[in-house]
This record gives sequence, structure tokens and C-alpha cells, in this order.
Amino acid sequence: MNRSVMLFILLFTLDSQAQQTDDFDYFAANRTMIRNGVQAVLMCNGLLYQQGGIWQGERLISEQWIKFERTPAPATAQRGNMYGGQFWLVPDERDDVPKTAYATAGNRGQFVVIVPSHDTVIVRRGLDFGKQGFDRWDLTREVLKAIERPPSQ
Repeated sequence: MNRSVMLFILLFTLDSQAQQTDDFDYFAANRTMIRNGVQAVLMCNGLLYQQGGIWQGERLISEQWIKFERTPAPATAQRGNMYGGQFWLVPDERDDVPKTAYATAGNRGQFVVIVPSHDTVIVRRGLDFGKQGFDRWDLTREVLKAIERPPSQ
């Protein structure tokens, strides 16, 4: 992955070597570290959802709530089922991103994308000006291509 892209996203792939310490330092298998700050808070949120609402063996978010958040809202049916219960979903017309992915979206292009089928969480902290915006699904597609990690079985 090119270094300029790495300045805008923080990518964690989870495996058995991923670990958390009490002071919110996170290490992925490649030993990349995110230390404190907003990135860590966003990553914690993404990891919590990536792990199905379970943190350190304790269920913090119910399975029913996660299902609700990932279920398309009826009001979006005519526009491609792109929004669930407070999370953005992969629109029906996209076939280049796993349908299991879902995302939060903040002000001016900050978001967390959770891709359960690839054990991947993507955090983007950027600042978009103007109407062009930043396409979270295009980024997700490119990150998944870059890590070339096969889907979980």
C-alpha cells in the first residue's frame, strides 16, 4: 500500500496474535501500533463490533442490537438499502465490496468500516471539503485488495 494512503487510514487485521493492553495500545500481527487519541477510540468501537459486541470475553452489545443495526431500514428500500439502524450498509448496487461490511460516518469524511467476513476494521480520519466527499466503499474495496486476505469461512 502506498505511504500517502497510510497517512489517512489506519488498518487493522485481526488474528490470534492481536492483543489489547490496559492503556489502549493495539498491536496487529504486523506489530503496527496506534497509541491513544481519537484513532484508538474509533478503532475500539470498530473492534467491538468486529467481535460481535464482545470485549475481552464480556458481551457489551446484544446480538439483537447488532442485527438491528445491520438490517436495512425500510425507508431506504427504494434507494438501495444503504442504511440500517444507525450504520451505513453496502448499497444493493455494489458488488465489489462484501455485503457483510457496514460503517459509521462522521463529519467531513471520518468513518469506521467493519468487514466481518475479512476480519478487518478500517478507520479513516480525514477532512473533506466541498461536495465531492470520500467514498468509504471504494476505499474498502482497495484496502481489501491490498491486504489480499481471503474471507473467513
